[in-house]
Amino acid sequence: MVAMEKAGVPAVAIAAQSFARAWQSCVDGWGQPTTAFVTIPHSTTGQQSDFIRRMVDEQIDAIIQGLTTFPTSRGPVTGTPSNGTTEVFTVEMDPSAEGVNAVNRFLAERDWSDGIPVVPPTPELVERMLAGTNRAPQDVMMIMEPGFGVATVEKIAINAVMAGCRPEQFPVLLAAIDCLAQPEMNHRDMQVSGHTEAPIILVNGPVAKHAGINCGTSAMGPGVVNSANTAIGRALRLCLINIGYCKAGTGDPNFIGLPTKFGMCIAENEDLSPWQPYHVDQGFQPHESAVTVVTVTGPGDILDSGSRSANDTLNNIASLMYYPGSGAGGWVRGWQSAQVGHTADRVAYPGPFHPIILSPSRAVILEHAGYSKRDAQEWLHENCRVSLKEAIGKRGVPTDENGKWVNHPELQELADDPDATIPMLESPEQYLLFVTGGTTHYANFFYGTYGIATRPVEEF
Repeated sequence: MVAMEKAGVPAVAIAAQSFARAWQSCVDGWGQPTTAFVTIPHSTTGQQSDFIRRMVDEQIDAIIQGLTTFPTSRGPVTGTPSNGTTEVFTVEMDPSAEGVNAVNRFLAERDWSDGIPVVPPTPELVERMLAGTNRAPQDVMMIMEPGFGVATVEKIAINAVMAGCRPEQFPVLLAAIDCLAQPEMNHRDMQVSGHTEAPIILVNGPVAKHAGINCGTSAMGPGVVNSANTAIGRALRLCLINIGYCKAGTGDPNFIGLPTKFGMCIAENEDLSPWQPYHVDQGFQPHESAVTVVTVTGPGDILDSGSRSANDTLNNIASLMYYPGSGAGGWVRGWQSAQVGHTADRVAYPGPFHPIILSPSRAVILEHAGYSKRDAQEWLHENCRVSLKEAIGKRGVPTDENGKWVNHPELQELADDPDATIPMLESPEQYLLFVTGGTTHYANFFYGTYGIATRPVEEF
């Protein structure tokens, strides 16, 4: 749409009313703030064609006006000064209750917060945060969408201070940003989706203890013991809001939101896990530190108190898989892909990856029964299945000029078998078993939505 307008071809967008602010935010970020659009009352997703047609027909006059009227300028979109210098603001405070809260009021007026009081990011505190890394303050780590904000180390440090991070936690946040910068993370779709999804940060290695991340009881809950978990997860969200311009109701049109969008960060309980840590599965050494980021929705609670065997535990985990949005054999049509920045290039990635947060006691049950982590993943891969007919669905699968399946031709002969099934996910690794929390009979299951990335943490 924006590319057409820039090429001189008139275009008018049609957006649901709840997406109107999100649309304006996106075209601002794409440098075409006057691109015309009309609104209709409801989203078109899942609606009947005649209902959609009626909504659009009611806007025909507005569509014609948008195609035939030259847009007027809304004025320049403000942002970071063009010379790259960091703006410094002075906020006056006094001993009164209102005065003490002056900084947070200043930030709220500019929509520079997640809505919860923050630590004022004074130059001194930002300098102290920057001491937690060897990277230069103006190093660019990524371009954050949908606003195309330039995520420099300094900007990330400012948001880390606001979230309550300490300098020893800063490398974990930077590694998480490194993960998001990978094209296969598809972070643009994560940012602008109306779906309820958010990034979860999974930490492995010695940095977890050094940063004070809780990997025991209530590790994803509130409390002082979880201050590092909370601060790191919140800092990532503040970066997505303030650098990526993914603000509630504008850049972030998520239809209802999720409490998990305030931030999620957890470390593996490597001391109590009977298996090798997740980062070792990815090729790292045990003494190295790494961060993994996955975009997820959920979680769902796995109650395993009635289990009497390892198979009972695995069946309880598998019971959460039967949700159409959790993979549902879509891999048979080919890998998903993500657009690379503001280009026509796309990168393919397997997905989704589902983090299964196991308590140590659940992992021990499996290990004592002779299941390695890989064994458990393969069991889930083999036993979580879906009808091939359902997986193909109305969309069908890509075929070549001879009618042969482009992807997984070995399965084509099963297409006419009404009883044929395939695994819900393409590979066992997509069941991401992560051992953490207290020793109890519960586990959590997150539905992955896009890609996954693991990156090393800077040595400290």
